[in-house]
Amino acid sequence: MKLAASAAILASFALPGLALAQTSTISSMTSDVMSGFYPSTVARDAADWYDDRWYVTPFGSYISPDSSRHTSAGFRGFGLALGKPINPWVNIELRASGETMNAKSWNYNGNANFPGYKWDNWSVELDAQWFFLGRAGYSRANGIQPYAVAGIGAINDKSSSSTIYGNGSATSFMGSAGLGLVWPVTNWARVVVDARYRVDANQGNLGLQKGNFGDWLVTAGVQIPLGAVPEVAAPARAVAPAPMPAPMPAPVVVAPPVMPVPMPAPAPAPAPVTRNFDISADGMFAFDRAELSDVGRNRINNALTELKQAGITDIRNVRIVGHTDPLGSDAYNQTLSEARANSVKNYLASQGIASSAISASGAGESQLKITEADCKAKGQARTRAALIACLAPDRRVEASFTGTAMNR
Repeated sequence: MKLAASAAILASFALPGLALAQTSTISSMTSDVMSGFYPSTVARDAADWYDDRWYVTPFGSYISPDSSRHTSAGFRGFGLALGKPINPWVNIELRASGETMNAKSWNYNGNANFPGYKWDNWSVELDAQWFFLGRAGYSRANGIQPYAVAGIGAINDKSSSSTIYGNGSATSFMGSAGLGLVWPVTNWARVVVDARYRVDANQGNLGLQKGNFGDWLVTAGVQIPLGAVPEVAAPARAVAPAPMPAPMPAPVVVAPPVMPVPMPAPAPAPAPVTRNFDISADGMFAFDRAELSDVGRNRINNALTELKQAGITDIRNVRIVGHTDPLGSDAYNQTLSEARANSVKNYLASQGIASSAISASGAGESQLKITEADCKAKGQARTRAALIACLAPDRRVEASFTGTAMNR
């Protein structure tokens, strides 16, 4: 392959990644040592979160060399990479590697196998990795992440032979491009594999056939993140409005003394009354989010109005339970149900109900009203959109209000 054509291939991979890096905004995050796979507390925004830690990657290489090198393919290299995510789409990575390629069986002008003939190469390369499916959100951060990669650097080729092939050493421009994937195993280790085509400019004109070398490389390694798993800031909580100032007391009028009369027997205290509401989460929250929408606030206001119309004005206890459908992991659905229950709690507190009287919890996907099997049996799971619509009864918030009612 000619050098100009190689440079064009590298540019086609590198330019999209660099454009994304220039337009990204890096979130300010606080770090804390977390247990489990990735953070799952209700204070995190699952749609925006991604892991931006520095990392190191020791790796090994399988090399299929250019035929002009006259060496055999095999596991010939090793190296170390230092990298940093710039945003959910782009990584920048510095790689250093070494390789040794031994002669294969070949014949040149009647001279067969050259004893002692080999190549010893060392290289340094700066790579840009473009994760074209993105990495933001818990499900994407925990899943396999494919990427395209392109890089440029320098390579030192050193050939040696005890026969006519000769000896030589030269440092040349190199570039590479290819595809790879990252597979998170835990939040402290990820398997990384990529395959790339490398262009070596061979500026020393080493080898029997002059010109560029084009080698294929497959590398595999373990990526080790450095530091604590990052978090994002908790969403703003609703704040109760300031109470209205108390009215001025009316003037005191001294009444003439009256003879005391017997006090009537006190009326019996009203018995507590409990009202339960099962509120659909569809429309209350954006998909995969926990912030209340205008529709959600209206539904809660309607429930409060219904309590007032029933004469239940002294609310002593409120119990809120969030639920989700079975789509997604158990841990993620538990987190989402808790976050949505807390959003309802905060809004009720802003409407004058004492926060200490409200409890909020999440049941995740543990109390389904309808299952995927039910939807399939009804023929309502042929597409993902149809399945999501069928599972709507599972996405709900249950609210139980206990208070006292005025005598009517």
